[in-house]
Amino acid sequence: MTELIDLTLTLGSDRVVPVPGLIGVCTEPLHTHESHARSNTKLTLATHIGTHVDAPYHFHADGTTVENMPLNRYMGPALLLDFREIAKSLTPLSVADIQQAGGTPEAVRDKIVVLFTGWAAAESGGVRFYSQGPYLSNEGAAYLADNGVNAVSVDFPIDKHPPSPQSTIDDFPVHRLLLGQGIPLIENLINLDQLVGREFELWALPIKLKDGDGAAARAVARIL
Repeated sequence: MTELIDLTLTLGSDRVVPVPGLIGVCTEPLHTHESHARSNTKLTLATHIGTHVDAPYHFHADGTTVENMPLNRYMGPALLLDFREIAKSLTPLSVADIQQAGGTPEAVRDKIVVLFTGWAAAESGGVRFYSQGPYLSNEGAAYLADNGVNAVSVDFPIDKHPPSPQSTIDDFPVHRLLLGQGIPLIENLINLDQLVGREFELWALPIKLKDGDGAAARAVARIL
C-alpha cells in the first residue's frame, strides 16, 4: 500500500494564523441536520492562509493565475533540505546553508525543494509566526531559481515580513523573484520531520479558483 503523509494544516484550527492584515477562516451554517436534514456551510477565508500555494499573479500583475498554472508545477519529485539545527528567528538562509544541507545544483534541478526549519511545528498559530520567523535570503532564492527548481515549499514565512501590512514594491523580494520566474510557492507545511532521509513526491494541488493569486491546497507526500 502506498504510504502518504499529510503535510496540511487544518483550516479553522487554532494552528492557523492569518497573514497580518488579512482575515482568518470563518464558517457559518447554511443548512443543518436539524433544519434541512443535511449540512451545508459558508466558508470565508483569504487565498493565502494555512497550507496554500502562490501563483505568479500574487506579486506580478501580468503573472499566471492559479487556475492556469500547469499542475505539474505543484506536484512531482521533491527534495527535503533540513535546516533545523541552523535556522534562527529573523535570520536569512544563505546559499551556503542550502548547499551544506544537500541542495547542490544537481540535486535541486526539476525538484520541488522543501525548506524545513521546524518553525511551523514550533510557532504555527502563534503571534510570532509571521513577525519573527527565519526567511530565505534573496541570494538563496536566486540560487534555487537559477538551478531550475520546479517549486519551492516551506514551513516558515519565506520572506521577512514588513512591520506594516501595507506593503510596497520593495517588500517581499523572495516572492517577487521566484514568482516572477514562474516558480510557484507551497507554503505552511507540517509533519516534515516524517520525511527526513526519505525519497518522496510532493502533491499540493490548489483549488481551481478563477483569477486566483493563490489558493488553499491539500499537500501530501507520497513515499517512494
